[in-house]
Amino acid sequence: MTAYFGFVPTAALQTHIENAVNRAKQTHGEPMYILRDAVSLGITDELIETLLIQLVHMLPPSDKRDTMEKLSNFIKSTVHVLMKQLLGKDTDENVLKSTEFLALSTHTVNGQLRVGAVIPQDLLTQMKASFAMVAAGEGKAARPALTTQFKAFNDVIIKHYMDDFTKTLNLGMIKRKASSLAQSGITKAVHVAIDKLIPSLNQTELEAFTQHYDTLIYNAD
Repeated sequence: MTAYFGFVPTAALQTHIENAVNRAKQTHGEPMYILRDAVSLGITDELIETLLIQLVHMLPPSDKRDTMEKLSNFIKSTVHVLMKQLLGKDTDENVLKSTEFLALSTHTVNGQLRVGAVIPQDLLTQMKASFAMVAAGEGKAARPALTTQFKAFNDVIIKHYMDDFTKTLNLGMIKRKASSLAQSGITKAVHVAIDKLIPSLNQTELEAFTQHYDTLIYNAD
């Protein structure tokens, strides 16, 4: 069994995913790039919603929460704009590679669709150990390890959904360079968010944090 991090898509995104997968099996129909773009934008928006924004909303009202919410929304809007710049009209033949990638990033677990990326086993083992420390009331001691682990974890997710995915797009040199620069900037912004958030969380907040992420980890063949 392989471990994945994944979220349950909204009904609208699930419909887009199913339509894109079904269209890829047909020889005629709506241009595939339209469906690919809808799926790609939906996944990036909902991924950041799951990774950051939902988590921030779990925190009690404070200046810390307000700052994190602004940073999270900035990251979401930046990624959305970037994806719109990279996507666009293309032939079905070129789009097929992207559609296949997106299909491999979805799984049905206990009858529920999830959108996910593989988590390296060594990283997962480390994260689970930190989750157990927090659950045992040792949140303060777990904070340094969690900070390092979640930077690595987010790097894996960003690589999958930005670097690996954009390699399936028919991009020219200028767009590829812009994508690489944007990915680097987003990675740094997420690292800043993690550095600000995790070390400042108290035991109760750490429990909410780790429990939130633990529910997003699943196994699939």
